[in-house]
Amino acid sequence: MSEETITSKAWFPAVGAFAFVVLAIGAYVYFNSKPPVHAGEVLSVNIFPIHRELSTGPANGAGEKGITGQGDTFDEVIVLVDARIKNQTDIPLFLHDMWAVVDLPGEEEQRSLAASQTDFAKVFIAYPSLKRLQKDPLPRDLTLAPGQQVEGMMIFSYQISKAQWDARSGLDITMTFQHQKPLLLHVAKS
Repeated sequence: MSEETITSKAWFPAVGAFAFVVLAIGAYVYFNSKPPVHAGEVLSVNIFPIHRELSTGPANGAGEKGITGQGDTFDEVIVLVDARIKNQTDIPLFLHDMWAVVDLPGEEEQRSLAASQTDFAKVFIAYPSLKRLQKDPLPRDLTLAPGQQVEGMMIFSYQISKAQWDARSGLDITMTFQHQKPLLLHVAKS
C-alpha cells in the first residue's frame, strides 16, 4: 500500500470555505441588525433632602401619665430627574410606567414609582423652593410616534436621609413600554 501525504495545498479549500462562512454570517448580522426600539438619556438630577425633628407629648417634655415624649426624626429625599426618550422604530411606542431604584450600601435597594400627574403638581405646592426646577412632567401612558423624542421630569421620593443618599452606589431608572422591552437609564454617582 502506498501512503498518501497531505500537502499544504489541500488546506486551501477548507480555509477558503471557513472564511466564506464567516463573511456570510457577518454580512447577515450587519444587514439584519436593528437599533434598539428606544433610546434615552438623563439630562439632570436634582435632590431636595428633607429632615424634620418631630416631637410627641406636651411642649415641656413632660408626658401624661408618666410617659415622656421622645423626639423622632423624619428623613426624605425628593429626586427630580429630567430625562429625554426617543422612539427609534417605525411603529408607535406606548410608555406605560416609570420607577427608580436606589442602591444603598449594606441595605436593600429602595424602589420609588414616579409621581403621578396629580402628585407632581402637589410637590411644588408643598415645597415652593422647588418651583425654580419645575419642568413639564413626563406622563404615563404616553404614545411616542415613530421618530418622536420627548423630554420631561419625573419625581421620585425615598424615605432615607441625605447621608444615605450620598452613600448610594447608583440610581437606575426604568421606563416600561407596552409590548417592548423596558428602557433602563443608569445615573452614576456624581
